[in-house]
Amino acid sequence: MQNDRIRALRRLLAEHEAQLAVVPGNDFRYLMGWSPLPDERLAVLWLTREHSVLLINGVNAEEAKAKLGPEVEVLRFDDADDPGLAVQRAIQHLGPSAKAVHLSDDARFDHSQILRDALSANTVWGLASRYLAPMRMAKDPEEIEALARSQAINDAVMRRAFAALRPGIREIELADMIKRAFVEEGADRDAFVIVAYGAHAAHPHHAPDRTPLTEGPVLLDIGCFKDGYASDMTRMAYVGEPSSRYLDIHALVEAASRRGIAAVHPGAQVGEVDKASRRVIEAAGLGAHFVHRTGHGIGLEVHERPSVTAENQEPMRVGMAFSIEPGIYLPNQFGVRLEEVVIVEEDGARVLSEISREVYVALPS
Repeated sequence: MQNDRIRALRRLLAEHEAQLAVVPGNDFRYLMGWSPLPDERLAVLWLTREHSVLLINGVNAEEAKAKLGPEVEVLRFDDADDPGLAVQRAIQHLGPSAKAVHLSDDARFDHSQILRDALSANTVWGLASRYLAPMRMAKDPEEIEALARSQAINDAVMRRAFAALRPGIREIELADMIKRAFVEEGADRDAFVIVAYGAHAAHPHHAPDRTPLTEGPVLLDIGCFKDGYASDMTRMAYVGEPSSRYLDIHALVEAASRRGIAAVHPGAQVGEVDKASRRVIEAAGLGAHFVHRTGHGIGLEVHERPSVTAENQEPMRVGMAFSIEPGIYLPNQFGVRLEEVVIVEEDGARVLSEISREVYVALPS
């Protein structure tokens, strides 16, 4: 699969007389199936229309050779060497420079400066996402299955979180249990854990603290990584009998979720998903309390393109993976968010989670 990606990328680079400078991270992993550990040492994979050359510190050079094989030429430098001079030698090794160099979006600033200083002042700089983001947005079947495996673990852990709800448990204690459960269920690691009780649920990205749960709503937004791919899901629980006010808001967010999912069709604009969800909440007079976009792409990262906003006119393509997560946040009261990850298929949306979006009611024993 990596070879197919490299070939497709080379065609684009040749067409635009460009090179890619890819630093360790998810772009590197997407193209090569592995990535060195990102640290303060400069490492950069140069991809041209003909060559794949990795400049890397000696501490990681042998591992890189073993992981990448003979198709990537590995040039090493040591801790005592000037990385700027090492970059210059690598550029000379590559031969004639391209008109444009596109650098990984998440490159460290100091590393980007070393690269810029080593290249001609006439070099046009850009972001690697110009080429890689469109490729990464449409997942291939192997990636989709990896996303599904990650979500299956997420589902199992959400069920365990529901079962652990009880009056007196603190947000941070429940969050810690969820993190341990991810490992026990087979995840590579947790991606994030949000446990927000009561008025804290009105803060979309609340960090769990020592607040104990008593009676009221609990927002659970959790995700993990499995085989390098992320999962993401938000569900609502309620300790005790839910109030009628809460149930009304929950039903409204659920309706917005359904409308957003129904708007998923190949060829339709990504922004239509946001518009469909947002219209439901705005019609109820609560549009000002839906304070974020309706979703985000997901894959090797929890948040990647596309951004599901009303302004996004990009057409949906088969294989795109993104979240749909409308929410209503009432300051000093509570918040409700319901989130699904969907895959764009020929006939609409495939929802990865198998857990109901109904409020989970935890009644004291």
